[in-house]
Amino acid sequence: MKLVNQAVVLFVLVFAIPTLLIGCSAQKPSKSVVKKLVKENLSKGVPASWVNARFWTTQATIKTVKIEEWGKFNEARKYWPAKIRVVGTAKAEMGFFEFEDRDFDEVAEFVFYQDDFGKWQVSRK
Repeated sequence: MKLVNQAVVLFVLVFAIPTLLIGCSAQKPSKSVVKKLVKENLSKGVPASWVNARFWTTQATIKTVKIEEWGKFNEARKYWPAKIRVVGTAKAEMGFFEFEDRDFDEVAEFVFYQDDFGKWQVSRK
């Protein structure tokens, strides 16, 4: 009987507890979700500093989105920080109604979180 109790305790320690801990930790968004959200977030325009624009940018075309580094999950605010490399082009306003297409290759910080309905959202830090 003592051997059975030890076997049960061993099973709980080796299998059940790690499984519970893994299940309780927050999962990161998938690579495809990250790419989709970043492209949507930047599609209307990128920061003017990315293309040395004087005023603002429009019509951004995102060519590549690559996850450079994941940060540690923020338990208090429930988000995943990440450094994302974004490569593309944008129409930059250089003067009064004077636009130029400019390329960019930037690493920016984003935060990924789930809304009240479980859908992933993103914002730039």
